[in-house]
Amino acid sequence: ALLAVMFVCVTLSNIMVLGALARRGRRGRWAPMHVFIGHLCLADLAVALFQVLPQLAWDITDRFRGPDFLCRAVKYLQMVGMYASSYMILAMTLDRHRAICRPMLAFRHGGARWNRPILVAWTLSLIFSLPQLFIFSQQEVENEAGTLDCWARFIEPWGLRAYVTWIALMVFVAPAAGIAACQVLIFREIHASLSPRVSGVGPGEGARVSAAMAKTVRMTLVIVIVYVLCWAPFFLVQLWSVWDPQAPLEGPPFVLLMLLASL
Repeated sequence: ALLAVMFVCVTLSNIMVLGALARRGRRGRWAPMHVFIGHLCLADLAVALFQVLPQLAWDITDRFRGPDFLCRAVKYLQMVGMYASSYMILAMTLDRHRAICRPMLAFRHGGARWNRPILVAWTLSLIFSLPQLFIFSQQEVENEAGTLDCWARFIEPWGLRAYVTWIALMVFVAPAAGIAACQVLIFREIHASLSPRVSGVGPGEGARVSAAMAKTVRMTLVIVIVYVLCWAPFFLVQLWSVWDPQAPLEGPPFVLLMLLASL
């Protein structure tokens, strides 16, 4: 029931945001921030459709019902959604950093037909997810002859630990470090622009420039905070489950924390 509610909430909320952006697009050109939010919604929808929905069906049927290629495809798309969600926020933060700290560079590339950070984010997500196609497959369940499930077998005892740790580093830790560095540089630049001696403009003009910058920065910061609050518990629980043999895998708090990343 909880998974079903979460799937409906995530799907509807992202569709509503995309609908609002589409209506805004009919009235004029999207701002760069709106483009990033649109692609972030698509990444979140990928998480809902390929992570939450298959898990919901899996819980109902107990075993994965489908051919081997579908098993591999689902596992691949699950990871694409996770990578894209993280890398899209990183790309959005990098774009805000360039617009605020390197405005001339941002202006020079402002008329480009394709948004390079978004293209890079999707490309890396598709590439980094490729190992899923070879790790997971339809395999016979241990102690249940003839019963197949979409699963992976890792080298004991370090295989699963290495896999989960690598995913945590690439999906959360590395992007979070890049996001944090960009945010620090952005706030330093805004703080410097508030000082007339540094910016070279009067107090009134400097305040107007900083207010315009701060509007999108605040929006980005809210998205980043929600991202960290949802993903950090998820990966902490994942790492706990593989590094601690006594982890309470079936406890309600444990399961709830695992589901936070789907929000």
